[in-house]
Amino acid sequence: MKLARRFMLICPLLTFALLFLSLPALTQDVGSGGAIIEPNFGDDPTTFNPVIANDGTSNDVIARMYPDFVGVDSATVQYAPGVKGALVADWDISEDGMTYTFHLRDDMVWSDGVPITAVDVAWFLDAVLSGETSSPRQELIDRVQGYEIIDDHTLSINFDEANCTLISTLAPVTPVPAHIFEEVYGDDYAGMDENEYNLNPTVTGGESFVFANFRPGEQTTLLANPDFTDAEMGAVIPEGWVYKVVTDQVVQMEQFFAGDLTFVDSVPQANRADVKERGAAGEFQTYETPAGTIRFLSLNTADPTNPQDGLDEDGNPIDQGRHPILGDARVRQALNYGINFGEVNEGAFFGTGIPVASHVRPTDWSFPAGLEPYPFDPDKAMQLLDEAGFTDSDGDDVRECNGCLYAEAGAPLAFTAKTNAGNTSQEALYTILQDQWNELGFDVTVEFVEFGTLISEFTAQTYDAIGVFWGLATPADPNGIASIFLPEADVVGAGYNTQSFNNPRLNELIEAARLVPGCDVDVRKDMYGEAYQILRDESPWIWISTGDVLLAAQDNVENWSPRPGGSRWNIDAWMVAEQ
Repeated sequence: MKLARRFMLICPLLTFALLFLSLPALTQDVGSGGAIIEPNFGDDPTTFNPVIANDGTSNDVIARMYPDFVGVDSATVQYAPGVKGALVADWDISEDGMTYTFHLRDDMVWSDGVPITAVDVAWFLDAVLSGETSSPRQELIDRVQGYEIIDDHTLSINFDEANCTLISTLAPVTPVPAHIFEEVYGDDYAGMDENEYNLNPTVTGGESFVFANFRPGEQTTLLANPDFTDAEMGAVIPEGWVYKVVTDQVVQMEQFFAGDLTFVDSVPQANRADVKERGAAGEFQTYETPAGTIRFLSLNTADPTNPQDGLDEDGNPIDQGRHPILGDARVRQALNYGINFGEVNEGAFFGTGIPVASHVRPTDWSFPAGLEPYPFDPDKAMQLLDEAGFTDSDGDDVRECNGCLYAEAGAPLAFTAKTNAGNTSQEALYTILQDQWNELGFDVTVEFVEFGTLISEFTAQTYDAIGVFWGLATPADPNGIASIFLPEADVVGAGYNTQSFNNPRLNELIEAARLVPGCDVDVRKDMYGEAYQILRDESPWIWISTGDVLLAAQDNVENWSPRPGGSRWNIDAWMVAEQ
């Protein structure tokens, strides 16, 4: 998820000086532990408004300057009451399981000194539940029936039913400064996207840092929050946090080696051996952990020339047409059988990739025994293409429609796969896949495009195939399938089911698994296991790989202590010592 541009490396001292031109003078009551400079290996943030944020870069910044509603314990990697940086201190559940009453902390304040209260949670809920914003949080709209502010620090939320996933449903909820948002946005939820305040917030807070400024194409700058009550050391130690745009993995590592970046949370495969060796020698600090992402290729099953939502206003499926090539599951299966992962692993991942069969970790409780990635079987792939009516009748090595389901007679077996430019492993991966698939008789065009453009096409549903990364849920949420593959998440411009996949049996299983009496784990596991098998067989996504991630920090960063549940859990305690 990176940009395609490269730029000349500036003298390290000059770079460091330029970064701080945007840092206002720091007062003495703010931490003095140097500034953390982190690479933003992606496009500029699109918004700092938690209601509508829909990309990883924006959410990275938001996570540094707004509190969570319900927090995740970084040690147990589970939702828990009273978690650092989260507003909820505890909660009660009604006897019917449909109403949760949340008891909020009373010691959090916004950067203008106004207390953070239930009203700030309510403003977020009102905006999302209006259905008028571009917020992708469809599950909140579906599940939350209403709320009641009991007092400043008590809020009850009513759900449509008792089920086993309600706390995880609330994961996206983020308190916002209602007194400011009401003034800026009013009730114009539909026009929220266009407001200039989105990229220039005047009031933030409740987390380690507060907003300072945003320079498009360069960096986002936050300052230490003197009112952060959960600081590990009693105060936020770093002076600030700079999210610096770095447009290329090669440049990222050049800047890290030069000391211009405080840390990198994913060392590229080409640099892993060098960084590990230098780390062992004491030059850097390193930490290896299972990757929190999976590479996937989304295959659009609907007509990309006429994108439509999956359901009408009454909840009935809409006829979205079919993709002429990828609308046939046999073609999607053939693409899977045509992947030689050994070749991909060596050519793109330096032998460190791990093939996957789903968008959840094999270690998650819901993952079924026996679910395996597709094997490399080009004969099976070509058999499926023959059965699908794609044969090479003219001998030009490209198959064409000769009795296929959805393409016009004679149309070539062709589609365009797009991924983000600037990521060397992604570029290598899709170059290799292009060759492998073309050997089967496909005519695959691969395009490497700017990340913002890529995501715009992804959510607009105007693509054939798009390859990016999927963040693994933390904590694991098997019902996350609902937000990716169920028809209610097929919302043009907002939902994540951009491939317009709809399988009635899958829909039935996911709904049933949420409602199991007593939330019996074994019963739910069987249901999710069948659901994962359907997705593997139908292949609306091609799940490609995960792996281990190598994190690295400069040797002068004190209190850097990553955990499997997060590398930045104690970022407020980091001190960048002078060298």
